[in-house]
Amino acid sequence: MTQLVITLKDQSYLPNIRRIVKSLVGVEKVSTAKPADKPAARRRRLSRYEQSLLDAKEGRVNSYESSEEFFKKMGI
Repeated sequence: MTQLVITLKDQSYLPNIRRIVKSLVGVEKVSTAKPADKPAARRRRLSRYEQSLLDAKEGRVNSYESSEEFFKKMGI
């Protein structure tokens, strides 16, 4: 048995493509499936609090001796 995998960006074409493929000679079964893992864009977004905890955990933080030093580095 040979399989053909087709990936569609727009799900609205799916019914028409299914009908066309079913009508071909030699086609035994036509099935649809969604991807198993979620794309990165659909993963749950972190809250700002969770983002700041992740930044601190991964070392993306700055420290200053005083507010004057902070303002100098910021150019204020």
